[in-house]
Amino acid sequence: MPVSGVRGPRPRPPEALRSFPVESTAMRVFICTPTHSLAGGVERILEALAAGLPRRGIEVVFGFAKGARFNDPAKFRAAFPSMRGVDLDAVSGTAYGRRRALRRAIETIDPDVVLAARLFDAYPVCSELKLRGHRLRLAVTVQAFEHEYFVDLARYAEFVDAVVTSGELVAQAVRRFTSIEQVTSVPGGVAAPRRLRAPHDGPLRIGYAGRLEQVQKRILDLPLLAEELARRGVPFTLRVAGAGSAADELRARLPRMQFDGWLTTSELYERVYPELDVFVHFADWEGLTIAPREAMAHGVVPVVSRFTGAEDFADEVNALTFAVGDIAAAADCIERLHRDRALLERLSAAARESQGGIRSEEGALDAWAELLRGATARPQRIGPSLPPAPRDRGLLERAPDALAELVRRARKRRHADPGSEWPHWSGVGDAALEAQLARFARGEAS
Repeated sequence: MPVSGVRGPRPRPPEALRSFPVESTAMRVFICTPTHSLAGGVERILEALAAGLPRRGIEVVFGFAKGARFNDPAKFRAAFPSMRGVDLDAVSGTAYGRRRALRRAIETIDPDVVLAARLFDAYPVCSELKLRGHRLRLAVTVQAFEHEYFVDLARYAEFVDAVVTSGELVAQAVRRFTSIEQVTSVPGGVAAPRRLRAPHDGPLRIGYAGRLEQVQKRILDLPLLAEELARRGVPFTLRVAGAGSAADELRARLPRMQFDGWLTTSELYERVYPELDVFVHFADWEGLTIAPREAMAHGVVPVVSRFTGAEDFADEVNALTFAVGDIAAAADCIERLHRDRALLERLSAAARESQGGIRSEEGALDAWAELLRGATARPQRIGPSLPPAPRDRGLLERAPDALAELVRRARKRRHADPGSEWPHWSGVGDAALEAQLARFARGEAS
């Protein structure tokens, strides 16, 4: 086992990594990710890191969560061929199996930094490895204001070296409720447009791109908005690109919309964003969500809810905003843009200009590289003892872990959902902290 702060000769990498075109002396980051979702902003960020960090001298290796039912590295690799790495095989469906797979991968890959991207088990595994002398730094990304992520982060804060958030509200909450010092907000980087939206006098072209889910995204507000606009006699066209559990219901309720299904970023840039005037978004909460900002880079005006974390959308400056769930107010915004084309063009120009600097693809990658290098430059954070982590329960609870795992692996426990197969969080709540976070998000003193 490497000694903290000292790199010895790295072991021969697994076959899957031997074609990596990077010198062995490069800084190495190991990114642990679930593989059940092929359509989301976090996946786009990880895809950008895979492509952009090696150009900045940082080797990127992924740990792909593998389960018996939901998490499928083969499908994930097919969707994101630029992401290369190793499978974290936990088809037994057990906490022991997940953590053993993570520990073996980290010991073999020997990374400078482990980046946990929505895999809870990275916390206990990396903390234990640190206590055993591994020099790794643990970085965690928190992409939305969701209470469970803060609870685990606070519990393991003494072992976390850096946190990357999506938005300053999330970053401020991490600073306020944990002891972690290196906390940086890095938006998902937005690539430059290939062609811009063109002004016109016809019906407003309204669009949405992203996950088609009701929880969090509130996508079924879209049919209500379309009905309200039609009632008012506002001329518009509607186009949707995405996938999710609400897709069938959405299509049934909006039979006249143009539905593209899930598109790659390249396809969105070529076929969708330049052909829109307005991008609608109804979410309850988000980080610095990517798709609306990609549309903004093309000059598309966002009409978005004032969701928790909506700090990139300035009402009357580069966007028009409405209270979450207020369909009439959303329709007011769009009707106003239809009747006032000068306002539409003013907001279009401001939206386009707002997505430069750290919000751009290259600016975000520079910020990521700086943060990861900064994590290795600072002393390693190691707590005095491991926080308790959930363990496997049942008839085999008292059997030796290795023996119990053999039996459970043969049975292949089938979980009911992706979040129990490879959990995003521990499942151990903290009611007091969650109440404080809720008050903080509302801007109340805590």
